[in-house]
Amino acid sequence: MIRRTLAGPLLLLFLVLAVLAMPAGTGMSSAEADEADTCGLEQVRGVKVTASVDFDHRGLDYSKVTSVMDIEIPASWKHAADLLLDPRAAEYRQALRCLLGKGLEDNPLDFDERRSKPLTVDSDGKKVAVHYEAVVTVLWLGAFQVGPWSLEAGPDVWTVRLKPPKRLSQVPWANVEVQTGGPRAWSVSPESAIGKDGTVLKWQNKKPNEFTVSFRPPAAQQWDAKTVSPKHPWEAVGLDSGSSAAVHVLRGVLLLIAARKLRQGLARPPADDEKKALGVLRSWALLSTGLGLLVYMGDNVLDLVRSTFFPSHPTDAVFSLFSLLFLGAALCVFGKLPKPLLVIPCSVVVVVAGLLAGSWLAPLAVVAAVCLFCTGAVFSVRRVLRMIGGSLPSWLVVSLPIALSVVTVLWTYLVFRGFWDRISWLADTHWPTYEGRLLWHFDTWWWDFPRRVLPDLWDTASLALLALVPLGVLHVCRAERKDGSSFTPTASEQFFLMVVFTLVVPSAGGIYFGISGYFVSVLLGLLSAWALLSWGRRRAVLARPAIGNRLLGQVVPMADRSELLRMVRRYRDLQDSLHRSGSGKPVETTADREAIERDIDQMDRFLPEGVRLIDVAFACGPMTTWWENARKCAIIACFVGIPGTGLMLWHDMVGGHAWEVTIEYTEGFVRIIRDILGWQLTWVGAAFFMGALWRSLPGRYGPTKAFYVAIVFSVPVCTHRLLGELSGHAVQETIAIISAFAAVMTFTGLVMDAQTFTSERRYWPSRAGLIMYVYQMRFASVGFLVGQLVTLATTIWATFRHGDAGGRSSSP
Repeated sequence: MIRRTLAGPLLLLFLVLAVLAMPAGTGMSSAEADEADTCGLEQVRGVKVTASVDFDHRGLDYSKVTSVMDIEIPASWKHAADLLLDPRAAEYRQALRCLLGKGLEDNPLDFDERRSKPLTVDSDGKKVAVHYEAVVTVLWLGAFQVGPWSLEAGPDVWTVRLKPPKRLSQVPWANVEVQTGGPRAWSVSPESAIGKDGTVLKWQNKKPNEFTVSFRPPAAQQWDAKTVSPKHPWEAVGLDSGSSAAVHVLRGVLLLIAARKLRQGLARPPADDEKKALGVLRSWALLSTGLGLLVYMGDNVLDLVRSTFFPSHPTDAVFSLFSLLFLGAALCVFGKLPKPLLVIPCSVVVVVAGLLAGSWLAPLAVVAAVCLFCTGAVFSVRRVLRMIGGSLPSWLVVSLPIALSVVTVLWTYLVFRGFWDRISWLADTHWPTYEGRLLWHFDTWWWDFPRRVLPDLWDTASLALLALVPLGVLHVCRAERKDGSSFTPTASEQFFLMVVFTLVVPSAGGIYFGISGYFVSVLLGLLSAWALLSWGRRRAVLARPAIGNRLLGQVVPMADRSELLRMVRRYRDLQDSLHRSGSGKPVETTADREAIERDIDQMDRFLPEGVRLIDVAFACGPMTTWWENARKCAIIACFVGIPGTGLMLWHDMVGGHAWEVTIEYTEGFVRIIRDILGWQLTWVGAAFFMGALWRSLPGRYGPTKAFYVAIVFSVPVCTHRLLGELSGHAVQETIAIISAFAAVMTFTGLVMDAQTFTSERRYWPSRAGLIMYVYQMRFASVGFLVGQLVTLATTIWATFRHGDAGGRSSSP
């Protein structure tokens, strides 16, 4: 009796539960069920679908996956006309959700894929054709969704499978294609009857069951992804962690060695200002090493501590914010910022981070932290400039950090708008959850901002100070300040210059199996610079023995340049009189010829064999001391290199598809600043090296000296090109980079030679006439030189214009 009484209610309860569970049991959400009723796609006949996925590995640091999907649907479909509307229209997005099965209310965002080409819709009145391309870069191991394909990038095997939209799953697809990009397929399901070499697999006119292909990716791209994948064991040595941290450790060690060598080269107890300057260099070497470890290894240490003691407290965002604050405070202390000014931004960041965590006011903490960092960087630069007798105006010290922080945050906001438009491209703005998701992602974006921007901010500031701090110390500790006979840098100063040149000028190199190639650049840069200096000791004009086996540079009076130039002019007048090359008339009498020859021999008598008086003037350079030569050369290159910097910036950040990538980076503006600063420091650093060693480098003329410096620069660049080709990684535009560097250095050398004879300018109606006089050029030689320069510029432009857009950025 009891069983009969309960049977009815139990049966009713079972039926109710079955009805409620039905959507979940069929795998269809309530949002999908609602839209399924309005799509009407199942009743349409004549739908044609093709899909392909193409992997691209070689020549890239990280594999690129491109999905192409084409759908043809009769124009009689009730939503066909909606596909021709504006992409922001609700009807347009609903029609695409019907076709692609994406952007439903319970999962409206598309995080992985990027659409470098907009989705296109064409209609001829009978059918509507939809062309849909999407791209994913496999930056780490994990799951990715690109178009109708899903990719599972594992540590050893990558698996790609087709996941067709539900409303197209019952339609036979005309063509499905998988191109693995080189590796042969490891497994295929179902079997493919059409293919090529196991790298191209096709299925035709089949219903889209789960087409699955597994393969082993190339080792280069696989290890690049492994070493940046969170939680992976090799991540600790990758580019975002140990590898980049080691770069800063290497820089610090080399700076400490150079400082010790410079101190030993004084051969006497250092003066107070020298002792203070050497202390600044040591402090910066240790500080930059510690801050570099914090930036690149801090999160690894945090993960270890958190997993051990606080497994339930995720503090990554707060840690990154306070790391940025700590870096700014450390730079402020190094830059001697007054303590009252340091307390204000620190207090703002602490209060905002503590009280407003998770609110939409998070940008306030970000602005304060970035402004503090920029303030510390500017004050550090000002401190170094004061060491060499310069400074920054007060208005610039105050306004520059504010401007940089505001523009950085504004750029980030614009990037967020683009990011949100990209991931919500199929979401309906009228959904109840839309605004809530937008606000949540907005908050998350800002709290994630310090983690994203911290490495680039630090790299930019450390790069500037890496060049300025050692040169400021060298200005104070150079031997020529107390020794008038020091016509060129001493051995310890040459070693110091060689280290600074190697750390600042050569290209940063590539990424090899997840490890930075900067170490290769440093090693080859040091060896190449050492070889050049060794050769210069034997071949430089002023390094040749003269009277009493003294070096020619020790005999020539550097201070009395007017007398030297007067003798050079007299020497050339005698040569012109002797040869009369311009008119072709011989000298009138034999007695006159003999008198001129005696005068020339008298002027050449005290010079080493093969050295002319004009060579001595060129070898001395335009200034009295080697430090002034170095400063003059650096200033010239700073202005001469501006077109080269613009060209490299166009290649790295703007040209081709580079701008599409730049505007997607939170730190894009900082990267632009770093690129500009990096290339300007490349020209200026190389020119300072060339000017300081002007009297010790081989070659008679400035362009010849520039050629040898360009060879030193080219050795690591060409080596990285060779390593990249052999390993299958991305490579730089080698020819264009070397050509740009050689062009800047050559023009700098030309100007230095012209500056050497600047006192002769009043005798010539134009600078071109002066150059012809300096080099004793004829018009045919000038035409040849101009033709060579035009050819060089054309080569650089053609290389950048038609170069491989998938290559690595050439940033130094």
